[in-house]
Amino acid sequence: MEEILAKAGSQAVTFAIRSGISLASGFAIKRVSKFLDKIPENEKRKITIIKNKIQTKIDILSISIDLIKLASARGNTSLEATSIYIDELTKEFDVFDETLVKITNDLTNLNEKESIMKVNVYMKDLLEKIDEAIPLLNLSLNTCGVNLNGNLPDHISPGRLLQASDFINKSNSEFKQETMQVGPRFDLVLYSIFYNPSRLKYIEKNEQASELSSISWKEEFARCSGRIMRSFDKENEYSYSLEFEEDFNDGRYHEDTDGQVRKYSIKQLRRLFFSASGKLLRLESRSSPVLILKLIDQQDNEEWIALGEVKSGEFDDSDDDDEEEDDDAGEFHDSKDFVEEAKNTSLSLLEYLVRLSILQQNDQKSILEVHDERLSLYLRDENSNSIYNPVVPTSKKQQIKQLSDNKKTEGLLTMNSNINRLENLKIDK
Repeated sequence: MEEILAKAGSQAVTFAIRSGISLASGFAIKRVSKFLDKIPENEKRKITIIKNKIQTKIDILSISIDLIKLASARGNTSLEATSIYIDELTKEFDVFDETLVKITNDLTNLNEKESIMKVNVYMKDLLEKIDEAIPLLNLSLNTCGVNLNGNLPDHISPGRLLQASDFINKSNSEFKQETMQVGPRFDLVLYSIFYNPSRLKYIEKNEQASELSSISWKEEFARCSGRIMRSFDKENEYSYSLEFEEDFNDGRYHEDTDGQVRKYSIKQLRRLFFSASGKLLRLESRSSPVLILKLIDQQDNEEWIALGEVKSGEFDDSDDDDEEEDDDAGEFHDSKDFVEEAKNTSLSLLEYLVRLSILQQNDQKSILEVHDERLSLYLRDENSNSIYNPVVPTSKKQQIKQLSDNKKTEGLLTMNSNINRLENLKIDK
C-alpha cells in the first residue's frame, strides 16, 4: 500500500516512536542523583563528574540515534544491524538502572564505601560503552547517507506551520488535565478502503494495469467533524487522539438520529500521505486535497483511512432547508457557527497539527524544546516521487496513451467484476 501511494506522487512521512535509549538513560541519571543524595558531600564529586559526562554524551547521541531509528522504520535495511546495536546499548542502561536501585536500597553506613566504589566502576564501564558507540553510529550514519540537516524542507508552508504551532502552544498552556480540543474543527469527508478480491487478482495477472487501480475507496461519512483532542494520561504528559463525528447535515436521508463517532489514539498513527489532488483516491467527483493515514492498533491490525475536504458551498442548500424547518432558532444558530468554523479551516492545517501533536506525544516534551533536527524529521517529505519534487514532463502523445490505458483497465476491471457477480448469482427454481 505504501509503495503504491508513494508511486502515485503523494507526500509521505513516517512516524517512529522515539528511541528507548533516551528514556532509559534518563531513568539511569535519576537513579544516580538519588544515590548521590544518600552519600557524604566529599564522595559526590567523582560520581557527579561521570554522571555529567554520560548526560552530555547521551544528549548529543540521542539525535543521531533517533535519525537511525526513523530511517530504519522507513525501510533502510542497511541500518538494521545498527538498530540492534542501539537496542543492546539501551539494555545496558536498563541493567545499570536495576543494579543502581539495588545498591541504593541496600546502602548502609557499613557498606557505604564499598557501594560508592561499585557505582564508580559501573558508571565508568557505562561511559566506555557510550564512547565505543559514538564512532560506530557516526560511521553508520555517514555510510547510509542519513540526512542530519536541521533546515526546514522547501515545501513547508511557514504560515501553516506557525498557525499549527500556535494552536499546539495554546493548548499546552491551557491544558488543565481535562480533555480539550486542540485547534479548530475540520469539515471533512471520511473514506476507508474497500477490498475487492477479484479486482486484486486481476491486477496481479495484468502487468499493464495500474497498481493504483487495485485500491478502491468507499465513503464512510459523506460529511463529518474532525478534530484533535488532548486528554489526561497518568503515564504520559502529552496524549492525543483523532476524533471524527458524522454530520448528518450532508443533504442525504438518514434513518439514525445520532451520527457515528470514530476515535483513534494518535500513537496508532504510523504513516501519513498527503496529496494535493483527490485523484489519488480515484474518485471522479472529488479533486480536492486528501490526507491518508495508516493506523496500527495494539493487536497490530492495520487500518487505512482517508480524509477529504468538503467543497466550499457544497451543503449550502441543505443548510438553508434546515434553517426553514428548524423550530429552535438558537440551536440552528449554534450549528451554523459550527459549520462556518469548519469551513474556514483546511486539510493542510490538519496535516501540520497531526505532525506536531504526534511529535509532542512521541518525545513527551513541548515542540518548543525539540531539537531542530528532530522537528525537521517530522516535517520532511520522504517520498522522492512527491508532488513537491521535480517531475519529468511527458509528451501529449504519452499523456493520451496513459489515459487510454487507464480507461481500458477500468473497462476490463468492471467487466471482470460483472462476470463474477453473474457466476455467483443463484436462481432458485
